[in-house]
Order: sequence, then structure tokens, then C-alpha cells
Amino acid sequence: MGKNRVWDNFNYTKGAMMPKMKRGDGRWAIGYGFTIAHCLLPIACFILWGCAGHQIIITKDPLKAEEHIKLAQIYEAKGETGLAVQEYKKALEQDKTNPIAYFGLGNISYKKGKFADAEVYYKKAIENTPADDPRNAMFYNNLSWVYIETNKDLQEAERLVQKAIVLDAARAQIYQDTLGVMYTKLKEYEQAEKAFLSALQNAQGDTTALRYIYQHLAELYRLTGGKDALKLQQVIQKLNEISK
Repeated sequence: MGKNRVWDNFNYTKGAMMPKMKRGDGRWAIGYGFTIAHCLLPIACFILWGCAGHQIIITKDPLKAEEHIKLAQIYEAKGETGLAVQEYKKALEQDKTNPIAYFGLGNISYKKGKFADAEVYYKKAIENTPADDPRNAMFYNNLSWVYIETNKDLQEAERLVQKAIVLDAARAQIYQDTLGVMYTKLKEYEQAEKAFLSALQNAQGDTTALRYIYQHLAELYRLTGGKDALKLQQVIQKLNEISK
């Protein structure tokens, strides 16, 4: 994800709607109890129908939308984005209202720099999720990143992130970090520092979140120059300690 804090389908193990995950090879991998039958795609169920001496073969996808999403997440975690896209789209063929499939397609589009597509997919995820559903928080966060990257509407980005904090206070550090990046881009440096420091307070014990926040805070102090030179040294030291 580089310096960006877009939230993947397979990030953040405490997500209520996320499957259990495990560490492996330096990246997040998903631990699913798939059988061989689930993993061999495409799979076809053949139904033979005898009629006047003719046999008609009907093929039917045996996997549910949720199973296609699980496969897509596995492919995405392995970096096989083409296969991931196929599985997310298969999920939508079965359930056009599935927000996680739209979210996954949005994340892949974002990483490829296809921000217009990412915006459409994130909005589709939001449209198909109840307004008070905590899952919307990560949809709002990632949509705000589209606006931050494109300078399209930073005021809307701020509004979305504030809504995310209300919906998912347990992960406020993620959204406060996004706010900090947004304020940095707007050159509102005091606001940015305040957001980052709040994020640090809420991120204790979350090494991944701390790493991102310290990286973004270091960028802020580099921009603000000499008056924050000591703060920059302290942040770099913290980053080195986390990386050990």
C-alpha cells in the first residue's frame, strides 16, 4: 500500500466482517478452511435432462457469492489481482448488492491508479450498506483516499473520514491518520499534527497502524522544516524501534 492507508479486504484482523487471518511471508494471508473442491475453478455442475432422445447439459456455478469473495481475497493477498477481479465479479453476478465485492474491486482499482473506477466501486459499496453499518467506515476511509490522491474534493474527504470515526470509534487511529494526511496536503500543519498525535494515542499495540502514522508524521515534520527537526529525529527513532 506504500504510504497510503487504504483498507484492504484482508487487512486488520479485528474487523467484525473479516475472516480470521494469519501472518506468512511478510504479508497478510487468509486462513480459510477450503476443501480442494472449493479451490478448483472453474467447477461445473452438470445436470442431464433426457427429452425425446436428447440430453441437454446445463452448467451451474456451485459457489455462493461469499465463497467467490473468499477466493478473491486469497488471490488478492497473493498479488494475483486478475484472478481476484474475476472472483469479485462472479460474486456480483450472484449478488449485485454485495458491498464487499464492490469494495474489493475498488481496492484493486485504487492500487492500479484507476481512481475513477475506484470511486465508483466504493460508492457502490456504500449504497449497498445500511447507513449505520460499521462496515461503511472503511468504505468512507478508502473513498476519502481517492479524493486525497486526486485533489478532487478534500472537504468531502474530511466529511467522510469524520463519519468513519463516528461509525467505528474502535479504529479511530486509522481515520485520524487519514485526516492527518489530508490536512498535510492542505498545508494545515497544526491540524495535521493534532490528528497524527491523536492517532498515535489510539494505536497503542497496533504495530501496523503505528508504522503508518509515524511515517506520515515524519513526512509532516520534513515539510515543516527546522523548527520540528528534533521531533523528526524522535519519530525516526520510533520507526526504527518498530522495524526491529
